Amino acid sequence: MVKQGGIGIRAIRFLDDHGLDHTPDHYAFAHRYLAGQDRPFAAAVNHEIEGGVRLRADSVRALMPGDPAAATAANFGELATQLLGLLTNTASATGDLNRDLVKTAAALVSAEPPRVRNLVVFMIERTAETEASLSAALRQAQALRDTLNGARDDIGRDPVTGLPGVDSMTRRLEASIADAGNCAIAIVDIDQRAQLTLEHGAEMEQRLLKAASLTLCAACSPYQVGRWGDAPFLVLVDDPDIATAIARLEAACADMASRNLKRRETDEPIGRITLSAGVATTRGRDAGQVAAAAMRLLAEAKRAGGNRVVAEPRLIAVSPNRA
Repeated sequence: MVKQGGIGIRAIRFLDDHGLDHTPDHYAFAHRYLAGQDRPFAAAVNHEIEGGVRLRADSVRALMPGDPAAATAANFGELATQLLGLLTNTASATGDLNRDLVKTAAALVSAEPPRVRNLVVFMIERTAETEASLSAALRQAQALRDTLNGARDDIGRDPVTGLPGVDSMTRRLEASIADAGNCAIAIVDIDQRAQLTLEHGAEMEQRLLKAASLTLCAACSPYQVGRWGDAPFLVLVDDPDIATAIARLEAACADMASRNLKRRETDEPIGRITLSAGVATTRGRDAGQVAAAAMRLLAEAKRAGGNRVVAEPRLIAVSPNRA
C-alpha cells in the first residue's frame, strides 16, 4: 500500500511538472511510466522528454492511445441499457395510451351527455401526457445517437497514433465539403518511410508515424489530422485562409527535420527524417477527386527532393481562344 501511494503522489507531481490536467487517462499514463514495468513504453516516454521537453496532451495520446476496441466494448453494455430503456419507455407510453383510448372510446358509446365532456377532457390530457413521454424518448434517442457516433469514431481510431482513421477522415472531409462548399486538404508522408521500414522493420515505421503525428498535430492545430490510405496522414483544412495552412505545414516540415531520432536498440542515429505534403482545394470536386489531386502534388514534392509543401495555385489559368 505504501508503494502504491508513493507512485500516486509521484504521478501527480509528474503531471504537474508537465502541465498536464489530472484526468484519468493522464494519471494512468504517469502511473504506467513511473511503475517502470513496461520498459519499451518507458523508453518511448524518455525519448519524448529528453532534454527537459514537457509532454503535451497529444503526446500522451500518441504514446498510449489505448485499445479503442476494448474501450468501446466496455461502453456497449451501457449503450445496450440505454437502448432497452428507450424501447421500454416508448412501448410503455404508446401501449398505455392505446389501452386508455380503447376504454374511453367504449365508454363514449354508451355515455350520457354530461359524461361525454369529462371523457373528452380525459382523452386530451392523456394524449398530452403521451406526447410529453414521446418527446422525452426522442431526446433520449438523440443522446443515444450522439453516443453511438462517438463509439463509431473510437472504433475507427488508428491504434498506432491514436488519430482518426481513414473512414472517419473520409466522413469529415465529405461533411466539410457539404457544409462549407469548399475546403482544402493536405496529404502528408514521411520521405524516408519506405526505405527505413525496409531496413529496420515495422517497429521503426511505427516510431516514425508516432513522431510525425505529434509534429503535425502540434504545428497544424486546430486543423484535424488523421490517417489516410495511400499516404500516412491527411490534414483537413476547413479554413479559407490556405496561406496559413501552408505556413503551418511548412513549420511541421521544419520541426520534423530538426528532430534527432535514434534506433532504440543501439542508440544509433537514423539520419534526417523529413516530411512532404501536397495541398489541394476542392473547387467543386468530391472527396476522392481532391484526394487524388493532393496525392499528385505530394508526389511532386517528393520528386523535388522532399521536405517541402507543394500546393495548387490559387487560380487556375485559362488559355485564351485562338483564332
